[in-house]
Order: sequence, then structure tokens, then C-alpha cells
Amino acid sequence: MAADGVLKQIMKKARAAMMGGIPILYIKTDSDILIEKIVEDEEMPLVVLLNGDSSGMYVRRPLSERREGERLLAIKERRTPNVFPADDCLNYAKNSYPTSLTMGTMEVPKIWTYKMWNRQDDEQRRIYQELEKYVLAHEDENNENFKFLQSSVVILYSSEVYLSPMLANYTEVIDVGYPDEEEIRSIILMETGANQKLVENKSYLSALCTNFMGFSEEEIVLTLRKIQATSSLDEADTVEKMIAERKAQKMEGGILEECSKDGDIGGMEGFKSWLMSQKPALKNSNDYKREVGTPPPKGVLLCGIPGCGKSEAAKFAARQLDLPLLKMDIGSLMDKYQGVSEQRMREALKLAESMSPCVLFIDELEKGFAGSSGDNDSPAFKRMFGYMLGWMQDNKKPCFLFATANDIGALPKEFFRSGRFDALYAVYLPTEGECVKIFQSSMKRACHTIAGAKRIHDDEVSLFEPGCMDERLLGRIIQKTMSKDPEHPRIAIGSDIQKVVNVALRSLKDRGRITSKLWEEELTRAINESSLYGDGTENLDSIAVSYCRMLRKGFTPTADMVLFESSDYHPEHLDEYTRLRQKNTAMMSESEKEEWDKSMEEKSLLTGNRTFQSSYDQAVYDMLKKRINEIAPMVEQQERNQMIRR
Repeated sequence: MAADGVLKQIMKKARAAMMGGIPILYIKTDSDILIEKIVEDEEMPLVVLLNGDSSGMYVRRPLSERREGERLLAIKERRTPNVFPADDCLNYAKNSYPTSLTMGTMEVPKIWTYKMWNRQDDEQRRIYQELEKYVLAHEDENNENFKFLQSSVVILYSSEVYLSPMLANYTEVIDVGYPDEEEIRSIILMETGANQKLVENKSYLSALCTNFMGFSEEEIVLTLRKIQATSSLDEADTVEKMIAERKAQKMEGGILEECSKDGDIGGMEGFKSWLMSQKPALKNSNDYKREVGTPPPKGVLLCGIPGCGKSEAAKFAARQLDLPLLKMDIGSLMDKYQGVSEQRMREALKLAESMSPCVLFIDELEKGFAGSSGDNDSPAFKRMFGYMLGWMQDNKKPCFLFATANDIGALPKEFFRSGRFDALYAVYLPTEGECVKIFQSSMKRACHTIAGAKRIHDDEVSLFEPGCMDERLLGRIIQKTMSKDPEHPRIAIGSDIQKVVNVALRSLKDRGRITSKLWEEELTRAINESSLYGDGTENLDSIAVSYCRMLRKGFTPTADMVLFESSDYHPEHLDEYTRLRQKNTAMMSESEKEEWDKSMEEKSLLTGNRTFQSSYDQAVYDMLKKRINEIAPMVEQQERNQMIRR
């Protein structure tokens, strides 16, 4: 697409369709200006009917074969009144049809244009009837206007396609792409008068092109004019802000939601490090592609325990990458009418591309696409799923997909194929060190909220004395409240920690600046009186199942330190472990029982015997290892059964 611009690409497709005898072109755009350019293009006119042969017959040939003296009927009469569909074919805003299609006797081919609207009424049915009359006349060799109609065309246009089933068979739908980097560069230089500073600053110009990707030519021109009228292209921050404002306008009333990026996460150091390594490729994807030869990063999937910060990680990622965060709700795209769900999916992804570079956030991916490979799903749902997978594989725009999932067992296996995501991360239970960081992050968030309400800097908030965020203090609180019973430690997730911090702060709202002694007492009380995620047996089983599935898939942990490694998990032991467990130990001698115990330990699905400095981590490890080994055989058997059914 670098050689030919958007307009030329459309013209090539349109002329190819007309040479093939297709009577209707449907151009997917709402731009009246673009349609006028197509109709008025003198370099590549749509009509290629030539006259001048000895018999006086009209002969259709490509422009390259035009002979000297031959006159191209590219219709100077375009501006003469056309009865179909409006009084003036250049009056694009007009949206009413005549009472009937009256072509009269044609002397030259015609180009009719009409902007379609989404309506379900008698007017729409009448429009379809008039278009069907035109198609019938176009195909009728006995029609007096046949030779002209064969080189005539009706151009319909709108961003969504509205056609009756009959008309769809006689219509070429042409999707309007966005200008590529070279076109954007040309537009910028043309609008700025080839500003010398801009030409010399190649990295800034490239970043500007990246920011404008997904804009139409009109949008680029209008945005540049606004920037130059109110500011200067030299002010990078102002320019980026004004482009972001234009993108926000494109989002209004759309099917994606722009979310706040006010999020932070405690821990996940491994994930944070990987994320920051992706920033240059996303912010300057054009330079990166030229230098490295690869497209920008596609995205990341975070799977794991509910409430451990996956959604917050999406906000954190958008803030760290300095990109807009767009949220897609798969459920809101579904519609009962045929074709609407798939159309909404296409529109949502196209809108995300037009906002690139951006982060496209899909929360709880498994709820949107659970079981989409099954036989009982609707054809529309399968087409949506297929289109999503295709886009994930083929997308070359800097549109970073950030997906989360709680239950990876419910996700179709197609999501895990190479090329869908750049990285697959597992979010496990926070260790003591991560719990401390989550406490600190939650406390900083409270200070940030106060600062925002008072319109002051975070450092000016005097909510806590410095010692309140001390790692030793917070570690001591965790050990004395959550691991006081080593056999049954209490397990906290990130949302639990945020909750107890909020509870403690509410109880201290009238106590002035909080001292470390007071904070320790209040946090201890809040933890002891609160229910934590790991308190319920059902939740413990859910945690064990999540560990089994993430360990068997070998996902990369978000943290540097975890309780279990993927190398500790051995699903290949299932058959031998099941056979050993079925043995009758009541009839065994003491030595046979010892040998059996040793074999059971060796053939457990989760092996290893790790030790930790933290008493909390050690207690959670011992308890979870036992629970995982109890539940792993059932999980693995279920995985096998699902694989057989597929």
C-alpha cells in the first residue's frame, strides 16, 4: 500500500469491479468528501468506455490502450441532473429518492451516488426496490440503455453496509483503509509546508506518524490544522495531547469504553520488567519495524487467581506505556439479529486499530469465549470467535491486546497457539514479600486519592508517618495474623489487602496523622475481623485447580519468587499415581507400606520439598502442596477427557 494511496486503492478495486460488470459499488465510509474525490478523479476515472471505432459502437477498453484522438466518456456530464437517486449527483447530503427510477434515454454512462442510512421503514424498502430495478435494467440486453448501463455504476456509501439479499449479489463492497506511514508522512509534510525542523527530526516525525495511524486523511488534515492554529508542532506534549483528544472524540458513542489508567500493582516484578521492554516498539512502531524487521508486540494474556491484580495490571500497563486504555466487553457485542454480532466485532477491532497505538483490554476472556469450540454454540458466535482469532494473528498495527482470565480451563486451546499473544503470564498467590508491596501500594493509593481531592502533590499528604510503610512492620503483621497456625494459614489475595487497608483507614479517620504503632494495631484488628479469600474450602479448591492448570501449561510467573515451579509439576505421573493409589494398603507389611509411601511421594503430580525463609510462605506452601496433590488427578483426568472430545 506504500506505492498507492487509499484513494488509488479504492479506485483500482472499483474499476476492476466495473470491468467485471458489477453494477453497484458499496464503499464503507461516511465521508462525503472522499466520495466526491472518487467521482471527480481525473487521473483514474471510473468509466472506461471509449468511442471512435469504425462502426460507431462503444468499446470498453482499459485506459492503457487508449488511442490518440479517442475521447474518454468519463462524463463531463457528471454535474448534469441525474434522476437517480438525487437531483444532483454531487448533492451527497441529500437522502431522498425520487418516486421512481426514470433513466430516460441515456447518451453517456452515468455515475449515481447515494449515502445509505440505517432504517427499517417503507422508505428503505422503496430504496431497495429502485436499486433492484436498476440492476434488472443493467442486466437486460434488450434495454435501450444497455450499452451505457454496462459502464454506469451506482455508488452507495456508509460506514456500515445496508443491503437487501438480492442487491448483495450484485454489489462489490470496498473497505476504506487508513493511510499507511508513507502517506501520513506525505500528508504531514504537505500540511506543514515541509517544515525543515520536522524533516530533520526523523524520530519525532516517525512518532507523529505512529500517533496518526488509524486516522483518515481528513482527520489528519483537520487535526494538523487545529494544532498549527492553536500551538506548534515543536511542542511534542501539546501535539500528543491534541491527537489524544481527537481520538477521544472518535470513541464517543462507540462500542469500546475508554478506561481510567489510574491503577498500580504491588509485586509482579518479572511482568513489569517485560512490559517496559515493549514500550519502544509500541510507541515508535514504524521505526522499530524498519530497524528490527518485526511488527509491534501483539499482546499479553494474564491468567490466575481472582482478585490478584490482573485488571489493575491492565491499567498499570496503559499508564506505563503511556497509551490509551480501551475496554472491549464481548457480551455487549452480542445481538439476536443475524450478522449484527459479527459486524460489531469487526467495528470494535477497527475502532481499536484507529486508536492505535493503544492497549485493548478484554477482562475475563473465558467468560466471553468459553467453549467457543463446542458444537452447541451459535454460528454467529463461532464467526465472532474466528474473526477475533484471525485479527489476533494478522494484526500489524500497534494495538496491544491485554487479556485476563481467571479459569484458563474454560479458554479454547486456540488462544494458546503461537502468534496470538507475545507472552502468557501466570498470576499466582502473592508471597509475603508481594503482600508487603501490595500493602504499600494500597496505602500510596489512599494518599494519591487525598492529593487529587485537595489538588496537591502526593508528597504533601501527611496521612502516614514514614514508619507505617516499613517492610519489617508489614511483614510482622502478616506473620502474626495469617500464619499463626502453621497447619492452617490464612491466605490473602490482593483485593483482601486493599479491603483491610480501607477498613483500617475508615476506623482511623478522626485520629490525625497515623503512627506506626497505631497502624500496626489497626491493621491487625482489621485482618483478624475480616474474611479472606482463602478462608473458604471452595476457594482453596479453586486456588489448587488454578495452580494445576497454570503449572501444566508452563506460563511465565509474573513474580520473581513463586511457591511452585512448572518443573515441579508432572502430569505424566497420572497413570502410575492412580495405579498406586488404588492399591490396598491394609494388607501390606510395614516395609511394603514404607516403599508404597516412597513411591507415592515420587509419583505425586506435584513433587519437590522447598523451604522458605518466611514462615507465612512456608505454611502456605505446605498446605497448598497437599491440596494440589489431592485435586490434581481429577484435573488431569478432566483435561484428558476434554482433549478426547475435541
